[in-house]
Amino acid sequence: MIPTVSVIISSYASEAFIAECLSDLVAQTIADQLEIVVVDASSPQNERAVVEQYQKLHPNISYIRAETRIGIYAAWNLAIQCSSAPYIITFSTNDRLASNACELLKTALDEHPDVMLVYGNTWLTLTPHQTFEAHIQCGAFDWPDYSFDFILNNCCVGPHPMWRRIVHGTIGYFDETFIAIGDQDMWLRIAERYQMHHIPEYTGLYWYSEDGIGNKRDIADPEIERIRGHYLCRHDQRLQRIAQISQMKQV
Repeated sequence: MIPTVSVIISSYASEAFIAECLSDLVAQTIADQLEIVVVDASSPQNERAVVEQYQKLHPNISYIRAETRIGIYAAWNLAIQCSSAPYIITFSTNDRLASNACELLKTALDEHPDVMLVYGNTWLTLTPHQTFEAHIQCGAFDWPDYSFDFILNNCCVGPHPMWRRIVHGTIGYFDETFIAIGDQDMWLRIAERYQMHHIPEYTGLYWYSEDGIGNKRDIADPEIERIRGHYLCRHDQRLQRIAQISQMKQV
């Protein structure tokens, strides 16, 4: 079957998590429609051996190893360029998905042809190696209905959105100058030009770890300020142009 969803995974020092990650994916309700692309970002551990065991039973899993250490956004860009399905979803090796997550998100895109990206809600845990079905919960990302103003001021769609591949033809790929928050830059680039859609379902489980690169405040906070400043300024400029055009029409 031709894949409908490309799952892109960056792996670095994730040998303890990669089997759980792949088990989640091959158990998805639309597993036969998934193309799973694992990019080994020159990890010092042996994720390759684990992936190769899964490949024996699941030929829809591909493995790419970078020759030198690369960041998560370079890894995602490589995975996107080496994948082929019309829809794309990112998946961290230490997060988990509801068994129907890919199906829910894909169906939302199928049913909303004007929407470029969809996202659900997310459970949070402080404990590693949990499952979506059985975990110790510490909170949730429970989003309101989508609005551009909310995204602009909060830049939050959660860790497991799904989007259309065609968007990269107009807005490009992930900005590899970011270390931790480059996904938020991408979501805002999409939101500036296209519709997004929130589905009120819990689709994933996020493991909050202080060691996670996105949770290191000295790295993440300057990137957040950089992104917010850039897109808020662009939005203000757009509003000023709209106001000027409106005034000219009234003259």
